[in-house]
Amino acid sequence: MLIVLMSFDVTSQAQTRKQKVKGKSSVKADKKTTSNAIYNEMLGSTAKIMIIDSVVTDKSNFLDKIPLNKESGFISSYDKFWKTTGQPNSFVYMNEFGNKVFYSKTGVDGHSQLYTADKLNGQWQNQKLITDFGSEFEDINYPFMLSDGVTLYFSAKSKDNLGGYDLYVTRFDADSSRFYKPENIGMPYNSMANDYFCIIDDFDSLGWLVTDRHQPEGKVCIYTFVPSSARNVYDVENIGETKLKALAEIRSIKDTWTDKAVLEAANARLSKLLQRNKEQNAEYIFFVVNDNTVYTSLADFKSDDNRQSFKQLMALKKQNVDTENQLESYRKKYTEGNASVKRQLAGQIVKLEKQLESGAAKAVEMEKHIRNSENLTNQ
Repeated sequence: MLIVLMSFDVTSQAQTRKQKVKGKSSVKADKKTTSNAIYNEMLGSTAKIMIIDSVVTDKSNFLDKIPLNKESGFISSYDKFWKTTGQPNSFVYMNEFGNKVFYSKTGVDGHSQLYTADKLNGQWQNQKLITDFGSEFEDINYPFMLSDGVTLYFSAKSKDNLGGYDLYVTRFDADSSRFYKPENIGMPYNSMANDYFCIIDDFDSLGWLVTDRHQPEGKVCIYTFVPSSARNVYDVENIGETKLKALAEIRSIKDTWTDKAVLEAANARLSKLLQRNKEQNAEYIFFVVNDNTVYTSLADFKSDDNRQSFKQLMALKKQNVDTENQLESYRKKYTEGNASVKRQLAGQIVKLEKQLESGAAKAVEMEKHIRNSENLTNQ
């Protein structure tokens, strides 16, 4: 079953909810700032979600703490994915098939925008800026697309945000080849702090919310929650203002444990996911066979010869990486060294450059041979 986190529209749904509870709720709108006004608008439409776990970790490596399965795609930092530097706070989402990415990139003006690209013939092509969202957002980052290939979540800053970064959802319209206008997904997903990622594994019916609410500088909290196929909100009249605020701000995850059976089932799914990931990571690979097929395990190879060739390819690539690291070390010593040091290193640098060039060419040929052979076997 496909589980979709329903969106929240500040200007319409919040007003409807406020009208329903008008005169009965003691919520006092603070008009001093826009964020306080938006907080009070969103409060009455706080979504009911069950949060089964939370973990506090360094913001610099929080992705390592999210056990996202391969069917839900892959998330990486920009610099790691594109093998570059200069974009330390930008992120990339790649789909399960490895042929579509959404990524954030910071421009010379210091603001980030969202881009997309497709992989064709082994190369990332059609890289383009997504302009469908208009000029509402100052920064867009932290993309994640559901496995339906249509529903896109991201985090952004705008003048109408609740906090620094707010989470939004949009959907792609295939007929017009454009995204619909993004909608703020409301509370408790968003807060007065920065809310970065909303990640949903609709195969295991689990989700992860990454936020720095209640955290010191440099830390984030990752909440594991149970997604819902519909947006259900709390009844303000029954639970009261104080309780509603506590739930909206996620002051205690135990307060969301309202159904023991749902909680136990979600924890069981999480345990199975962790175990499955542990077993898969022991032999995890990533090999693109064609636009529709990606191998993630050695067992995926149809030919024993190709399986052995792939192992040799991985050994060669590791050797190439070691050679490249050694080459960079020599180049640095050469740059910083005196004339004598440069004479000693010059020949070694030339030798390693030729070795690396030869190794890289050999790896390309091996990979091409394995891919062609597997495609023939799959026919």
